[in-house]
Amino acid sequence: MAPDTLPDKKRVKWYLSPAAILIALIAIGPLAIPMIWVSPALKRWQKIALTAIVVLLTVWMIKASVDLYRILLRELRNIQEALK
Repeated sequence: MAPDTLPDKKRVKWYLSPAAILIALIAIGPLAIPMIWVSPALKRWQKIALTAIVVLLTVWMIKASVDLYRILLRELRNIQEALK
């Protein structure tokens, strides 16, 4: 019997493999969280840890974007004042 057809070996579809999930996380960020929870290749603690990391990184990036926007607005005001 070929190794791919062993009855006791649980095969995971390619799009639910850890590598595919990692690529999806890099490409679409928090939209890939459902893929994490559907994947049978990951253990429960891994799903919880990955979800927490993705959520924390998303919150951090949103905060950094808001801070950057405020800095840019302040600098644009400074430039406008200097040009008057």
